[in-house]
Order: sequence, then C-alpha cells, then structure tokens
Amino acid sequence: MKEEKPQLVKFVEKSPLNLKGFTLIEGFLGMGLVGTISAKYLAEKLGFKEVGFIELAAFVPIIRVHHGLPVHPSRIYINKKKKLVLLTSEQIIPQLFTKKLADAVVDWIKQKKIAKVILLSGIRAMPSKERKEIVYGIASDEIDKKILKTHSVQVIKEGITSGVTALVLLGLKDNKINAFSLMGNVQIAADYKAASSILEKLSEILSLNLDTKPLKKEAKETKKALLEHLKQIKQNQVETTKFEADQTPMYS
Repeated sequence: MKEEKPQLVKFVEKSPLNLKGFTLIEGFLGMGLVGTISAKYLAEKLGFKEVGFIELAAFVPIIRVHHGLPVHPSRIYINKKKKLVLLTSEQIIPQLFTKKLADAVVDWIKQKKIAKVILLSGIRAMPSKERKEIVYGIASDEIDKKILKTHSVQVIKEGITSGVTALVLLGLKDNKINAFSLMGNVQIAADYKAASSILEKLSEILSLNLDTKPLKKEAKETKKALLEHLKQIKQNQVETTKFEADQTPMYS
C-alpha cells in the first residue's frame, strides 16, 4: 500500500460544517496584529463557537494556553445566528508556506460555498494623528468597491500589498467570489486603535451592533504603557549619562 504524503495545510472540522451562504471574516497575524486582535475580539463579544482548526506544517512548536487549556495556533469559529464564520491565526506564516496556505483557504471557501469574504488587516499609510481613524480597503470586484465607497472606506487605487491576506484576496478575485479587505492605519506594534477602527466599520457594514469601547480602552492603556516605557528609557539614559560623567578616572 502506497503511503500518503502528509498534507502541508489541512482544515480540521470537529463535525462537518454547512457554511453555504455564510460570510467569512479572516483575521490572520500581520502588521500591528490588527487581524488577530480584531478576530479575537469578535469571537469573544459576539459569542462565536470554536468548531475547528487549521493544521500547517510550518507552525512553530509554540502553543498558547487559554483558561488552562492549550489552543491551536489557527482556529475556525462560527456564529450560526448571524451566518458568520471566522478564521484566525496567531503565528507568523513563513514566506515559503504563504501561497500554500492562501490557496488552501480559497479552496476551502469554494468547497463550503461561502458567499462573501471580509479580510481584516493593518496598513502603515498615514503617520499623522489626524488621519489615524481612516479605514482603507481593497475590493475583489467593482460591486464590492461600491460597498466600500458607500461606507466611506478609502479604496486604495494604486499600491502594493503582501502576505497571506493579499494572496487570499487575489485568489477570491480569480474565482469571482465577493470579497474585500478592511485595513486599519497602524502606528504601533500592537495597535488596538487600528483594530477598533476596522471593527467599527465592519459592524456598520454587517449591522453587527458591536460595542468597541472596551477595545478603545485597551488602546488607551496600551498607549499609556508605551509612553511610560519610553519615559523610563529616557530616564535611564539620563541617569546613565550622569553616572558616567561623575566617575573619577581610574587611570591618568
């Protein structure tokens, strides 16, 4: 008997999922951790149920523990009432496996007859504070471009995008599946404010009535902690400089 080669990417469902007509929301790890932060918040606040996971040969052997139990790095959640399915990942995907994972995601979406896909991510677009709340977007077709414009999402006309999310969007365009991305303007490493901005826009588009106040509070606390950290670094630098200036030379 010929031995089967192990799959590089595998979708594992706890029980077969009927997702025909559902909207899929993808939040993978990327710039500013926006996709992962957004997906985690959605799963918790809208009562999503974990129904499966994605196995990827490239995942490093690091497992997060949640409520005393280990969790898979990439998971599948569902909200049957709202006809939403959620994909999220907490690990960086090595470049060598990026296309493999993107192709597998697109194939799974086609297989499950999912109607629409919304991709959540970050972009470093505008450094000024005044432009921080702008949500950017890329659409897979003209219909979805109109949806973005209707909801005051700034469509990116020219530019470059990369990573799993970019390849998934391209694959959906090629397969004529309605899709668009929502991208928050990232300013810091873990940008809760950017995540909050795209979740507010997502809530508006899908009529989710999602409360993002806790996430905004997290953004303020993160900013406060960062400023305090920078203050401590500056103080340490001042003290070190003063200490070095006060020392008597050991040799002359």
